Amino acid sequence: MRCPPKRSPFAEPVVLGLLAEAPAHGYALFARIRDDLTGVWQVGMNRLYALLDAMERDGLINGRAEQAGNRPERRVFRITAKGRRRFEAWLHAPSRSMQDMRVEFPPKLYFALRRGPQDVAALVQVQRIACRDELERLIARLRNAPPDGGYHALVYDFRIRQVRAILDWLDACEARCVAPTASHLTPLVKLNRPSKEKTT
Repeated sequence: MRCPPKRSPFAEPVVLGLLAEAPAHGYALFARIRDDLTGVWQVGMNRLYALLDAMERDGLINGRAEQAGNRPERRVFRITAKGRRRFEAWLHAPSRSMQDMRVEFPPKLYFALRRGPQDVAALVQVQRIACRDELERLIARLRNAPPDGGYHALVYDFRIRQVRAILDWLDACEARCVAPTASHLTPLVKLNRPSKEKTT
């Protein structure tokens, strides 16, 4: 049975990022999140409209009823200066935990890719520094673990391998998206496909 995408607690900065590109009404935002960030982010219509109301009360966005042609009026939202500062701070800050890295980094990468290679390079570098700091901290804890190994040593080893895997992925991401010779069609992972044997 296929599990639905997990609801994300980071919907606010995603909405701010979308509105930083252009004003939009609620359904347009919903469709953009559904179509562009499927499998990573999910927000229901009711939750999105409640979020927009809260963001407007906080001064992050402004909404105004507008009419296009013969269509009914729709409330169109625009990002404020405060909202833009909030989004930029989120975009350029590293994800501090492995959970945040899995959930929060993909949409950050989405917006950085839309801006260009320089933004991707800056995002990757900030995250790489944070991951290296975390790796050093975990290695130090592993060294201080009981000499007989045991549960704690295994847990630290598991987390160290996770961080190293993320660092490898960041290198691959940078090579694909930032390097001048990189192609956007170059896969990050090469799949081993079974060879076709000739029949006689």
